[in-house]
Amino acid sequence: MRAWLGLCLLLGGCFQDTSPQRSAFLPLGYRTAFLTVRQCRQNAAHSNNYQRVLANAVAADPYTAQSFPLPAGSVVVAEQHQEPSCSSLIGFYLMAKENLGYDTANHDWHWQVLDVNERVSQDGRLAACASCHALSPCRDYLCAPP
Repeated sequence: MRAWLGLCLLLGGCFQDTSPQRSAFLPLGYRTAFLTVRQCRQNAAHSNNYQRVLANAVAADPYTAQSFPLPAGSVVVAEQHQEPSCSSLIGFYLMAKENLGYDTANHDWHWQVLDVNERVSQDGRLAACASCHALSPCRDYLCAPP
């Protein structure tokens, strides 16, 4: 028994949860905390999925007014759906505006890809996201006007 415990400790623990974690930027019950800033519509750039875009209180007014750049603390999340009624959720793309200096080359945006259970599958300074969102007609890396 002691050898097994020693091996467990040596390998970093026997019962570690290695499953992806929830996003710190997307609160439980986000649909009541966030405002819908763009109704469901198809997005060719995101695998032709249908998207509904929501934003937190910091981002909602500047997003809908298209007042860029959005302030630090802004969170914008695009729900991904397979059909035009946006009733079959398949995942999320999330952008969170960090404080000045987080990633100045990409306007300080922090990117996340979340699965249908709101668990993070990709996180951080995601070059694939930033490279597309840097292109015109995007403004402050936001490409979906209200």
